[in-house]
Amino acid sequence: MLPRINRFSHSHEGSVLVEFVLVLPILILIIMTLLELGIMLAIKTNLQSAAMLGASYGEKGNYVSGSTRIISAQNVMQQALSGFLDAAKVSISIQSYPTFAIANIGGAGTPGTGNPGQVGMYQIQYAYTPVSPLVAGIFGATKVLKATAYGRNEATFPP
Repeated sequence: MLPRINRFSHSHEGSVLVEFVLVLPILILIIMTLLELGIMLAIKTNLQSAAMLGASYGEKGNYVSGSTRIISAQNVMQQALSGFLDAAKVSISIQSYPTFAIANIGGAGTPGTGNPGQVGMYQIQYAYTPVSPLVAGIFGATKVLKATAYGRNEATFPP
């Protein structure tokens, strides 16, 4: 019996397979985490682009006939989002402040796009649910991704 044990103790057959099986779960976790981070980055970039587009639209005082400026700006932001985002998880808020300094401090502004010369804060949020349960354990069941853009209303703002 001892010679058989000695023969296996010096053999390296199957050692690569054992090492691969030990490393595979860690490798899968790293790949899944990188994929989730890539998805979240793409969503965050899309949200920022939509917020900037809404701010650009709103600061000019544009609006669709028969609608309000705030609803028109929200629609522009909603339409700028890519098709793979769930619209039910999107939240858009638009507030106005007298100056950029007050807007940067935060706090409650006045709902709406504001008046000529005021600063509009266009914020969009998305409640992201990770695809992988492994990654959900790390980041949590839901991660709120936010994007904010500011724009000073033009002096020729329509009434």
